[in-house]
Amino acid sequence: MAVMDVEEHELVWIVSWTSEEFVRTRNPKFMLAGNGPYLVDRVDGGLHQVGVVSALTGAWEDDYRARIRGLPVRTAVDDLHDALRGVAATRGRMHAVRTLRQRLSVLSPAEALEYVSALLESEAPARLVAVATKELVEPLNPVLAVKTIRAER
Repeated sequence: MAVMDVEEHELVWIVSWTSEEFVRTRNPKFMLAGNGPYLVDRVDGGLHQVGVVSALTGAWEDDYRARIRGLPVRTAVDDLHDALRGVAATRGRMHAVRTLRQRLSVLSPAEALEYVSALLESEAPARLVAVATKELVEPLNPVLAVKTIRAER
């Protein structure tokens, strides 16, 4: 194995690798296919790996931020909350309730009213946010997830 490239990212160093034979000869028959890069955490030196598809699409970033670093990641529920606050500010609470019911038809009218009322006061009830999360936020495909090889030092 030989390092082919190192790229700086705000969270990690992205280390691309391939076979030593390919590095020496540049002959494509020695190129390794399907190997995703290693990620070296810039804060604690932890070593992680992602697959090729995740590396090419950037799908690993939200998983890394949330699961590895424990940083908040914006989701469709955050966007919904912003939209509901905006509708309530311009058209009133009942329009916000209707907007919520259009996006989350699984909520009863009473639950939608409770959700919007609590959201406008401070935070929506956790049990209803869990319903919104289940409906709106796609679970991470395990193929795109970050795999930890060596945790922080």
